[in-house]
Amino acid sequence: MAGTLVLGKSAFKLLDEIGSGTYAKVYRAIDYQHQREVAIKCMLLDSERYGLLCVVIREINLLLELKHPNIVHLYDIIRRDNEIYLIFEYMNIDLYQYMLRHSRPLSDIQAKVYFYQLLNGLDFCHTNKIFHRDLKPQNLLLDTNGTLKIADFGLARDATIPNRAYSKDIVTLWYRPPEILLGSDVYSSAVDIWSAGCIFAEMLRTAPLFKGDCEISQLFCIFHILGTPNEKLWPGVTLLPHYTCDFPQWQPTCSLGKYLQLTNHQAVDILSRCLIYPAEQRLTAKQALQHSYFVQEDEPTS
Repeated sequence: MAGTLVLGKSAFKLLDEIGSGTYAKVYRAIDYQHQREVAIKCMLLDSERYGLLCVVIREINLLLELKHPNIVHLYDIIRRDNEIYLIFEYMNIDLYQYMLRHSRPLSDIQAKVYFYQLLNGLDFCHTNKIFHRDLKPQNLLLDTNGTLKIADFGLARDATIPNRAYSKDIVTLWYRPPEILLGSDVYSSAVDIWSAGCIFAEMLRTAPLFKGDCEISQLFCIFHILGTPNEKLWPGVTLLPHYTCDFPQWQPTCSLGKYLQLTNHQAVDILSRCLIYPAEQRLTAKQALQHSYFVQEDEPTS
């Protein structure tokens, strides 16, 4: 789609459509005023889409607050009648498309650099008491300089102290942590750490680590690799709403390192500490950034 889009005092040259969903379309465009490439997210809002309006307002408020090199930048918000336009910095591709295009695991250094940037953006979010709650490769944007930025804050929420009940309808299935799958509605920023660990593993193998087709299937994928949780492995797990003693009893098939055929002790350690059943035992984003994986040379396993 080509042409000129005039929004108030701003004008944009539309280059092409780069995304389309039920409620929004995204265009690549040139901002004439600032002479920069942008992504324009256009949404139609009406009385029947009150829920969408709430999501949009939440995303706008959070993005206006979160200014960080590893979080996508929102330049402007323009309202026209029942349409709203979000003007973002343009990023070339998302991580999912990038991995799909290359169809092979990322190099060790590339995975490390992207994982570090993801954790850096997450640390800023969590320091500001915000959970993203929908981390997945499609929501991580890349540019030609190798910069990664977290995007799509539609499901993000402000944290509260003390923790209160939140929605359980969060996080795309393959990146959803086990406490949510087992029905917990009280959770912390550790939900994002689990998702980040899943994404890191995917970068190292080009396929999702846990690939279920429904919630119970997703749980079984996790159990099959990490072992079926019990009170010794995960204190309190039997009290979660969807836990049952009828779950198949799997022992861990092998270590994550062997399962993923990783040859780096530090990569195995940081991944394993992101994918721990008890959420309170997972690394925080800040702790993960200080992990020796990011400061030591790669060391092959025996």
